[in-house]
Amino acid sequence: MTDITMIALSKLVPGQRNVRQTKPAVSIEELAASIAAHGLLQNLVVSEADKGRYSVEAGGRRLKALRKLAKAKTIPGNEPIPCRVVPLDDATEASLAENVQREPMHPADEIEAFAQLAESGHGPEAIAGRFGVNGTHVARRLRLARVSPRLIEALKKDEIDLDQLGALAFTDDHALQDKGVLRHARVATNARAAQRHM
Repeated sequence: MTDITMIALSKLVPGQRNVRQTKPAVSIEELAASIAAHGLLQNLVVSEADKGRYSVEAGGRRLKALRKLAKAKTIPGNEPIPCRVVPLDDATEASLAENVQREPMHPADEIEAFAQLAESGHGPEAIAGRFGVNGTHVARRLRLARVSPRLIEALKKDEIDLDQLGALAFTDDHALQDKGVLRHARVATNARAAQRHM
């Protein structure tokens, strides 16, 4: 394990070796909202630069979100930021490793997590604000959280997808929902069997 060094936000500059170039789905505003609510949950990866500064080689979006928070005076401009310092020659590899190892959360886990927060008294907009996501997205997930537990298990096992789950959620009757998922499973099994015999 590599030691984490606390470096002032004011000494961090964007690096040139970050492998993530395509625009991600989550905006800087959403990421900033999440950091403001929960803190920075993942350190930055940096290399030494000139004039006592450090270039951020993995975590460029987090740096932008932190700067946005500093500009809004939500955090100080010299806020200590947890960083892993790597040699410049290793920066591209470290950036690639961080991005390749990242795995998005399964929708079923997100549905259950949002439902737990709602049960604790948090409304969709409050949850959205704390996690930097759209309130409509949270409301949709909470609607899906009301389906039969059997359907959530089918989603976890990738036996149905989100669109199918949404279609089965047209009714609050869990017995009807379960019949729908069983019918889908039979159709899928028959289709697989037919393909094997072709």
